[in-house]
Amino acid sequence: MIIFSNPYITYFLIYLGTIFYTLASYFHLSHENWSFQRALFTAIPFVLIEYVFSLRGNYYAYTQLELNPIQILIVTMVFYFINMWIFNLLITKKEINKTREIIAFGLVISAFLVTNNIKN
Repeated sequence: MIIFSNPYITYFLIYLGTIFYTLASYFHLSHENWSFQRALFTAIPFVLIEYVFSLRGNYYAYTQLELNPIQILIVTMVFYFINMWIFNLLITKKEINKTREIIAFGLVISAFLVTNNIKN
């Protein structure tokens, strides 16, 4: 079994998982009048790919980087923000409230910094 001690690989695995989650979310929200079966069978490939990357990245973040679950969640949220911004900018081209997004992103980063300084 390969153990990733490189933090960049760990973060990259988590980031890949968030990409597939973001794509699945926007894809589901863009269609109306879906049957449950159609939504389920469309979501399964995205979820499986997301879990392959996210779970492995979360495992390495916890065991190798020694991040606690809250820190892993916050890192994941940062990646969701980044993916949503990129997706909105390049694909949907919807206007976003930049002030709200910057404040929210700053609060997420602040939460990570605070949890990083708390001793277990």
